[in-house]
Amino acid sequence: MKRNRKDNAKKERIIMIASSAFVLTALTMTGIYMQAGDEKSQDDGYTLDFTAIEDNVEEKSKEIARNTPVVDEEEDFFDRIIDEGFYTEDDLDYMPLEAGSGNIEIPGVTTVLGEEPIIEEETPNIEEAPKTEEPLNTEEPEAKEIPQETSVEQTNTEPIIQEQAVVEQAIGEISGPELHFAESDGLRRPLEGEVLIPFNMGGSEYFSTLEVYKYNPALMLAAQEGTPVLACATGKVIDIFQDSEIGQAVTMDLGDGYQITYGQLKGLNVALNSYVDSGDMIASVAAPTKYFCVEGANLYLKLTLNGKPVDPEILFR
Repeated sequence: MKRNRKDNAKKERIIMIASSAFVLTALTMTGIYMQAGDEKSQDDGYTLDFTAIEDNVEEKSKEIARNTPVVDEEEDFFDRIIDEGFYTEDDLDYMPLEAGSGNIEIPGVTTVLGEEPIIEEETPNIEEAPKTEEPLNTEEPEAKEIPQETSVEQTNTEPIIQEQAVVEQAIGEISGPELHFAESDGLRRPLEGEVLIPFNMGGSEYFSTLEVYKYNPALMLAAQEGTPVLACATGKVIDIFQDSEIGQAVTMDLGDGYQITYGQLKGLNVALNSYVDSGDMIASVAAPTKYFCVEGANLYLKLTLNGKPVDPEILFR
């Protein structure tokens, strides 16, 4: 490392000597040129003498050559410069360093190349606001009255009872009356008309339009088209549907497993989930479907108990 520093110092010394020689030569030539200019201004014939410039340049070159030691090897030349006192390490304000050594220091900015300078942040001088002392509250807090809890017996229960009564009444209207039916109660005739095809589940009945004999789980009552159809008993409408054989139909729940179906209807007066009292008009008799063209207009009436057909005719009162 020390050897490299000496080499760098020697190179810098050579560069300084060469630079000094170049500057001295330039100044000398400038002075000669100015002197020649003065002589030119004094010469009436405006002639220039360049021989003096050539002699001076040659003399200055010889003088520089005499002052510059000539050595065969660069190493001996550097050693002689240091030995003869041309250079000492104390002549420079800093120690010569190798390029890329990473030890270059810049006073006040950084200490080692590659490390960020440490900059001390000035903390702002914030004057603390004067603290105001709050006066001590020596007064005792007023005691608040705690409301006494009222017992259940002291509260007015009349609004609650009224609300419950309204809710129960609304539920009763939605759910409707409790339905019960027994064969002893009997059925109201839905219309005045003769039996066109009787109920028969033990044998067979003849259907003229179809020209067949078959079981008949319902009762067909002859009627004119448009004849009103009355409810046979109180019940709830549980189904409204369209059938290819019996046309538009309504099924009602009578309670206790009994259901009744009215078919071949038009102009319904009831809605799904509505309650119908005995004797209320349900609809009117419609024109017969293609299954009863020969028989003509009629009312289809079917009564079941837990899904099994029951003869409604024997229950008419």
